Amino acid sequence: MNISLYQQDICWLDPEANYKKIETVLSQLSDTDLLVLPEMCSTGFVTSPEAGQTEYFADVEQRLLDLSRRYQTALCGSFAVTLSPQREAAENRQNNRNRCYFVTPEGELHHYDKHHLFHIGGESRGYEPGQEQCIVTWRGIRFFLVVCFDLRFPVWSRFAPNNSYDILICVANWPQKRRLAWETLLPARAIENQVFVVGVNRVGEDDICVYDGGSRAIHPYGHILARCVDGEEGVCTFTPDMQKLEDFRRKFPSQADSDRFSIIKR
Repeated sequence: MNISLYQQDICWLDPEANYKKIETVLSQLSDTDLLVLPEMCSTGFVTSPEAGQTEYFADVEQRLLDLSRRYQTALCGSFAVTLSPQREAAENRQNNRNRCYFVTPEGELHHYDKHHLFHIGGESRGYEPGQEQCIVTWRGIRFFLVVCFDLRFPVWSRFAPNNSYDILICVANWPQKRRLAWETLLPARAIENQVFVVGVNRVGEDDICVYDGGSRAIHPYGHILARCVDGEEGVCTFTPDMQKLEDFRRKFPSQADSDRFSIIKR
């Protein structure tokens, strides 16, 4: 399976321009099975949405399914969505989600609602947190979905008998000033869970932050398999070797000694 990471320069509050960017990338990728997009890739990181600043979830889903079928490529990325078709309702936190979708050319649609909202930046005032983890199995590979701030909380993504997966996907709007944390946490999640990690961050800037990317694919040993050019919009692609992952887990079964635990939902 070929997985492409799109390090996008997101146009602020301009879904049409951003969808056009995504479609342009899809049209130029001839041999990609899955395209991973950043967090809130159609609007930018909207923390306190007003009417019209989020998208109706059903419209987003239909658009993603149409793109996936047309280009025969699965898509994964997060969107600022409202569950109500009424524009005024979008200002009600309980109606809003930072929702990460995984859609396939076969018409499958999965989603994960960001659990660890970035309350320091006001996100928790504008959105309802998700309470369920999400593992998507597609073409024999198990994908675990997380969004940005989730990366800082290892218990949430800890590999376990009831939470086993092969590739962790983290989509983000991770600012330049905290770049070292991004570069540290991605390989940490790969090493501790014996999984591939795909981290896709944006570039560009909004009214608050500058983003310089750092999108990369990480091997279970912790080294970088593919990376986008820092500070530039672009795509990189890698092919995870699932047989080598299986061999590694069999020869070095560190998960057998891991602590057993359960997560108490907030």
